[in-house]
Amino acid sequence: MFRRILLKGFSNHSMSRVTILDVAKRANVSKVTVSYVLNGHSVKERISSETSARVLKVAKELGYRPNAIARTLVTKRSEILAIVFQRGDFFSTWSGFTGEIMRGVSSAAVELGYDLMLHTKSVTPEFEADALCDGRVDGALVLRDEGDPVLLGLLHHEFPCVQFFTRSEGSGAPFVDADNYAGGRLATRHLLDLGHQKIGMIRGSLRSTSSNDRYNGYRDALEGAGIGVGPERVLQVSPGSDMGPLAQLMRGPDRPTALFVWSDDVAFACIAMLKDLGLRVPEDVSVVGFDSLEACERCSPTLTSIRQPVFEMASEATRLLVSIIRGESAPRKQILFPLSLDVRGSTASPKGGRR
Repeated sequence: MFRRILLKGFSNHSMSRVTILDVAKRANVSKVTVSYVLNGHSVKERISSETSARVLKVAKELGYRPNAIARTLVTKRSEILAIVFQRGDFFSTWSGFTGEIMRGVSSAAVELGYDLMLHTKSVTPEFEADALCDGRVDGALVLRDEGDPVLLGLLHHEFPCVQFFTRSEGSGAPFVDADNYAGGRLATRHLLDLGHQKIGMIRGSLRSTSSNDRYNGYRDALEGAGIGVGPERVLQVSPGSDMGPLAQLMRGPDRPTALFVWSDDVAFACIAMLKDLGLRVPEDVSVVGFDSLEACERCSPTLTSIRQPVFEMASEATRLLVSIIRGESAPRKQILFPLSLDVRGSTASPKGGRR
């Protein structure tokens, strides 16, 4: 008895998806008219306000919901953008930098009427671009190291994509990046101006264009000051990686008096490790980070850092991608943002040195 009563409570329309044809029949108009009204084209197609109101009323009464798959087949658009980081687990090991990227992308996506898909599924490299081009997304924002095959695959398929926070110079791919070379020089010049000469650098992956450009700026600033790069003072450290080599360097008799660190997240870890070693920042060691995230104001000491406008860059990359998807002409498709230095409490003149 209970089962019979329960089923009786459902209408025929609730047991199956309501279609545009159902709405058209009830409103006594054509399917095309319903499509125009539901997609907001009534005025453009000169459909009367009375007819539009009737169609909308019927659609609401029947509980009509657009079929996204059917719409995609017709429009060839899903209105979804993919975000492709170096690895899927970037999204699970959240950082201040990742959060600021997502804030910028999400803000622009909401403004432009797009949804987002985080690309986290492990795919064999040679098929990864194919997976992104299967129709589920209209384009991709790509943050991958130099030479990564997914970008080449997307370009081969002529699939809309924009690199952000990185670039591949020879590929011709659209990108939104920062002037990382100038940032590396600016950070190192700040330390040199404080009187430091033993300046170490913590760099990222050797395949990271951003990290490499920052290193080149660091190197050229030192050489311009008549100080060669000491290879023993340049270490490769990524977020979450082993800090042992840095600890060993900082325990040595000829340790650096200052460190330029390629990202704020790694700089925070460096400062914590230096404190564990009994070294004071900035009295014993000055530290400069990169990104100037909000967290730089909350750590102790506050972190001197190169300001990279992460939110603005992520938003700009999203807008550029959507303009490419829509076939609009963009004034520039390769954009470099300028950088600046935020001086805070983590840098000072070395002991016995000049300011």
